[in-house]
Amino acid sequence: GEAATLTGDEQAYTAALVVDEALGRVPVVVGVGARSTHGAITEALAAQNAGADALLVVTPPYNKPTQSGLLAHFLTVAENTNLPICLYNVPGRTAVDLLPATVAQLIEHPRIVAIKEATGSLQRSAEIRRLCGDRIALMSGDDFTTMPFVAAGGDGVISVLSNIAPEPFLEMLEALEFRNFARARQLHHQLQPLI
Repeated sequence: GEAATLTGDEQAYTAALVVDEALGRVPVVVGVGARSTHGAITEALAAQNAGADALLVVTPPYNKPTQSGLLAHFLTVAENTNLPICLYNVPGRTAVDLLPATVAQLIEHPRIVAIKEATGSLQRSAEIRRLCGDRIALMSGDDFTTMPFVAAGGDGVISVLSNIAPEPFLEMLEALEFRNFARARQLHHQLQPLI
């Protein structure tokens, strides 16, 4: 959900509610994001205490940290939780861009296992894959890029559209998995107006 719009108490309540409703049937990944590292740690620990299975940790908005600052931020969050972390790079919303070379350094930490790459750039995802290989799950963060992103070697998507149109979206991903690019392309174009 849109964790950025919730208070800390609301985030903790929502995470606990979702974990309870999921009943272990699906993993629960909780969004974590704060302007400060200590704020992100507080949110991460609340999610962990609520029973989350993993964290989606966004770059800290507004402050515009350097790449070394981002490295320190994510490593500090990783050191203060027991959960796997999916990095979240969405510079259009945070005004902070996590560069591929920094991602390559971050994946040396055993709890940093994935990235939600939401720049909309296929060149960016290709560079992450080149630098990181299969040591990271490479997820699209933009529904409009899902088909070409996955076709070019991405592992999947963290999607908004799949909540509204799950059947055709899943069919598109299955077509990609089975290398039926004509069908995947057809569904991609069919879904664009809704995206």
